[in-house]
Amino acid sequence: MPILERSNPLPLYYQLKEVLKQQIRAGHLAPHTAIPSEPELVTQYHVSRATVRQALTELVHEGLLYRQHGRGTFVCEPRVQQQTISELTSFSEELRRRGKRPGGMLFISELVRGSQTVREQLRLTDEEQVIRLERLRTADDAPVAYEVDYLPYPRAAGVYQRAKEIADGSLYNLMASEGLQPYIAEQSIKADSASAREAELLRVSEKEAGLRLFCTAFDETGAQLSIPRPFFQQVCMNFA
Repeated sequence: MPILERSNPLPLYYQLKEVLKQQIRAGHLAPHTAIPSEPELVTQYHVSRATVRQALTELVHEGLLYRQHGRGTFVCEPRVQQQTISELTSFSEELRRRGKRPGGMLFISELVRGSQTVREQLRLTDEEQVIRLERLRTADDAPVAYEVDYLPYPRAAGVYQRAKEIADGSLYNLMASEGLQPYIAEQSIKADSASAREAELLRVSEKEAGLRLFCTAFDETGAQLSIPRPFFQQVCMNFA
């Protein structure tokens, strides 16, 4: 059985989440089978119940687990693709690599309270706010992606003050220049259709298929810099 490392800068809940995720991917936890109960996981991994609950809650939010009241927590059907990456590439860099000219438009840059889930995942105090960024990404002036990002404030105050710079630039690069260096990111991708707003901005029909990317970025200490579904959305349409 994998052992959680107390000396690892990544928090224990994240390590436990990764262990369970690997068991799901390896087929040790098959779709629609129950995972061990919270007390069993506490005993197996020598962690607190709060740690177990946070790990399971995030796996539920990421679409890997689902709960049934009075029955337990079960494994979802797998998505198209899920992966954890340690070398981060911004969307702008990816476009350039494909010979495209990146651009974009920033629609919204605001401070909001955020939902309870957002606040819990970013580990905010009751007084702290959330930065919400909404923008359209283009390749050679053609719309290809719609993004919504949530970051913690005031930790990312510098990003908020310079938000206009990400209209046609890289959020990762701006974060790094403000001392918020993304070190590792967890991503999952699934096929989906656009919402009404996304379809309008991307100039496609609501029934047209695309890809939806959910991404959580962490710094070297394991602190979350941005958070996943449904808080970071990227729908790529007609992008070759």
